[in-house]
Amino acid sequence: MRQSRTLQGIDWPTILLGLILLTFGIMNVYSVNPDLGIKQLITSGLAFIIILVLIIISNNNRNFFEANSLIIYIFSLILLAGVLVVGKEVNGAKAWYRFGSFSLQPAEFAKIGTALLIANYLNHTNTNLNSFATLGRILIILALPIGLIMLQPDLGSVIVFCSLAIPLYREGLNPGFIIIPIIGLVLFLISIIQIPFYVLLIFGYLLLFISLLIHAFNYSQDVEDMIYGVLIGLSIFFVLIIVLSYGVSSLSLDTRQSFGHLYPERSLFFSDPIRFNVNVFGTIGFVFSILPFIIMKLNRRKEALNSPFKISSGFKTDILTTSTIVTTIALIFVTTLSFISPIIFEKLPKHQKERVMVLYEGEAKYRDTSGYNLLYAKTAIGSGEFTGKGYLQGTVKKGKFVPEQQTDYIFVTVGEEWGFIGSVFVVLLYALFIGRLYYLAESHDNVFVRFYGYSVASILLFHFFINIAMVMGLFPTVGIPLPFFSYGGSSLWGFSILISIFMIIHFQHKQSLL
Repeated sequence: MRQSRTLQGIDWPTILLGLILLTFGIMNVYSVNPDLGIKQLITSGLAFIIILVLIIISNNNRNFFEANSLIIYIFSLILLAGVLVVGKEVNGAKAWYRFGSFSLQPAEFAKIGTALLIANYLNHTNTNLNSFATLGRILIILALPIGLIMLQPDLGSVIVFCSLAIPLYREGLNPGFIIIPIIGLVLFLISIIQIPFYVLLIFGYLLLFISLLIHAFNYSQDVEDMIYGVLIGLSIFFVLIIVLSYGVSSLSLDTRQSFGHLYPERSLFFSDPIRFNVNVFGTIGFVFSILPFIIMKLNRRKEALNSPFKISSGFKTDILTTSTIVTTIALIFVTTLSFISPIIFEKLPKHQKERVMVLYEGEAKYRDTSGYNLLYAKTAIGSGEFTGKGYLQGTVKKGKFVPEQQTDYIFVTVGEEWGFIGSVFVVLLYALFIGRLYYLAESHDNVFVRFYGYSVASILLFHFFINIAMVMGLFPTVGIPLPFFSYGGSSLWGFSILISIFMIIHFQHKQSLL
């Protein structure tokens, strides 16, 4: 039977998937702590009331959330600023309002306001996402909530804000603006445990190989000139590394001792063998970087002299120059980052350093500190084997070996009691749910609806992926809840409002087309 016009536009698959996730989440919280499970059920009921209120206040105004995006954003900033003054400190972070037994984390709602305002800005201006003016304004919108959250500090929430790079990419942001920060993070993590000179040489050789590979299979003159700019920048980079090797070796003994402990194998970092290796491989890198440019320059000149027609023997100066400058600046930044990474890492609090080192050295070494949760989390998940121990039958859970298992480590309960089958089922549910949100967002031509929809799906994707990776020991432990599973009113309400706003504006825009 055909749906009535009033119901057309409601996406029932998304609603059904969300309800299944919520139900399964409440069941697992109840398994960890029945009292908290009942509270989570009550919180879910309040979430439905909040959703109903959102539907009522936006019922007669299709552009309600778009028109009020700035107000919502400013209100979220006020909440973030206020928590720094009157908030309650929990686990070293002043990120919560506390009203008796009720608590509220404003960072969960700041994501909503930020996504709405950026969506509004992109929809109402003729923007070029690759212009510095547009990027500057968007960065300001992002920087205000991120800066306030950093003051709490709440690293987990800050990381989730990075998810907005995905909808920005969908709207035309150059992927380089996304790739560069990822490369920077990887270099940081590697440089804190390896000698920076070797890290930089490997990075330089990888970039050289990729550049030569593109050059070999490229037929565009503009791309070829750009690649030559990259190669010139690489030649400068290899010379810089050689010069730095001599500079480090010439440091006084007192200076070496003052910061030599920041690097692994301190006795080797300043040694002649290190400098010899840098000189040899740096020189080889320099030769292979500059040689293709020299050969091509000579070939073009020869072709120009032998040709009966008047042809240019040079390059497109603007492309070559821009490529050279950008590559050189980027590689200087990479070099600086690699050398200061150990210094930055040394300044971090002890527990944060241990959370990072657990990735490299294993949780067993830190079993009494930062590796404790991860050690027992893996034990519990592994003990579930293929089919699990059964609902309410988790022995590690009953022994309360994993602290805060009802919040950030709730997936431990899934793995122990529901086993591999249950874990795969949950992962598939999230994949279908998030994929459906992306599909709905892509179905819209309206930039506001599409960008916000992509933001909702991307925020959920980051929460899901990082939380699971954290529990499995593939990502440092940070305070990121698993959507609809982790216990907590703020996160549940935040996710409910985040998704409901999208479902409402999706419905309203579909209704307008009928």
